[in-house]
Amino acid sequence: MTSTGPFLVAGANRPLGALIALDLAARGLKVVATRRHPDAELDARLHVAGIELAPLDLTDLAAVRALAPDVSGVVLTPILSISGPAAHAFCEGGVERGVVFSSNNVAIVGEDPVYDRLRAAEAEVLQSAPGWAILRPTMIYGYPGDGNLSRLLRMLARLPVFPRLGSGAASQQPIHVEDLARLAAALVSNEWNAAGILAVGGPQTLPHRDLIAMARSASGRGGIDIPVPLGPIRALVSLLSGVGLKLPLSPAQLARVDLDKAAVDPAEIPATLQPRITPEQGLTRLARELEL
Repeated sequence: MTSTGPFLVAGANRPLGALIALDLAARGLKVVATRRHPDAELDARLHVAGIELAPLDLTDLAAVRALAPDVSGVVLTPILSISGPAAHAFCEGGVERGVVFSSNNVAIVGEDPVYDRLRAAEAEVLQSAPGWAILRPTMIYGYPGDGNLSRLLRMLARLPVFPRLGSGAASQQPIHVEDLARLAAALVSNEWNAAGILAVGGPQTLPHRDLIAMARSASGRGGIDIPVPLGPIRALVSLLSGVGLKLPLSPAQLARVDLDKAAVDPAEIPATLQPRITPEQGLTRLARELEL
């Protein structure tokens, strides 16, 4: 039986977790935000919103089980290969509603150690927690340090000539972190009554070359893109990786360059919850935050 206690959001020292906690608090719900490492700026925002802050190590399964009877629902923001055992522990403690995060790449990439672990973790959650939701987001962006489009914006600001790998035709469907947080909050609070694997992406799908052009425009910098064939780059990276050199891109990442990244079998999202921040809007805001 689900508790009438607060909702727990793990990973609130990162933007996604903080935004989910803030969204739940804005709904008038009691929220406990947990994290291993405090962040003064995010903690201040959470405190002002009336959110209780607490430390929690998701690998401490005894602590997780002890918390389970006291919470109404759980959102675990670390990737599922890390949070999967904690999800199982919460379920054992009686938490019937929870949200965890996987990746849209699970449905795109073939045999791969990283995504094989995610697939196994998904299967375990589906078996042990039938009422839980597994979100498979596409490319997440929208905050400095997101590792995706913030990195691209910085590169475009530095490089008047940008080496674009591959054909540039592969589809991209980036989802802004605020839209993703809103979906997670709606799921755990039962505004969106769905469970199982839910693939989600942003409101617009476009070719990679168009996304680069949009990012360049948002950065306010001129320049051109030069297509670079993947074959020779793959061969060189494989050779250098084989002798132990650490490179910006791995052979596995290069293998995914020309794969379509749009959400695979996208979830049926209620109209009121549809992602609404377009890539153009999100990139413009992100470039402003990065002071480009």
